[in-house]
Amino acid sequence: MARRNRRRRRKRKGSFSFLYKLLVFFVICGAIVAAMAVFFKVENIEVTGSSRYTAQQIADSGDIHVGDNLFLINKFRASEAITQKLPYISSVRISRKMPDTICIAVVENGAICAIEQPGGDWLISSTGKLVEKTAAGEDATYIVGLTPLDPQEGKALQVAPEQAAARDSLLRLMTALEEREALRRCSRIDLQSGEEIIIRFDGRFDVLLAPDADFGYKLDCLLMVVDTKLEQNEKGTIDLTRKEVRFIPG
Repeated sequence: MARRNRRRRRKRKGSFSFLYKLLVFFVICGAIVAAMAVFFKVENIEVTGSSRYTAQQIADSGDIHVGDNLFLINKFRASEAITQKLPYISSVRISRKMPDTICIAVVENGAICAIEQPGGDWLISSTGKLVEKTAAGEDATYIVGLTPLDPQEGKALQVAPEQAAARDSLLRLMTALEEREALRRCSRIDLQSGEEIIIRFDGRFDVLLAPDADFGYKLDCLLMVVDTKLEQNEKGTIDLTRKEVRFIPG
């Protein structure tokens, strides 16, 4: 009987010990949260990489403010909100700098082309993002042969199914041109035929490309021929749809 009573007392003592430890755990957690709320508030917001938007515009778009808790800011949600609200920004990286600074590094869309549409041109980045509806001006590279479906600022370019392959080829081509700093040498990219892409290059060449070509390699060939082989007064067609480069004076 006495042994049974001792066993019961040990069980009750163990139960109280567990509850005590649980209570201490929650007290410690509460103290940590309280300390974070008091000592880890945002005092500085550093923004880098932007030339089109102010630091305040970028921070506000991500709902990041002085006084926010440094650790409670949802970096991924804020990054997504910034790229959606500010169309000229293509990517965002947010980091924390102890003890009181949030760092926002943005990458702006580089080369911009224009898709001519009734009522105004839609500017598109090399990533396929529609950044603005405006009058593009003479310096823009114009895209011919694509019709945006329900275009919206900050959204990806959507086209009819029959134009999807042409859009994908265009984005690959724009990326390859941008990597070689050659997009601004193109005044027009024509995708209308579906069988070949025609680029108006340097204002004096019509360059023919297959839609499924290795654009990086073909553009390297183009730049080598134009910049080192042809005279500055020569004009015509440069056919890159074959294995060898073919120049047709005209």
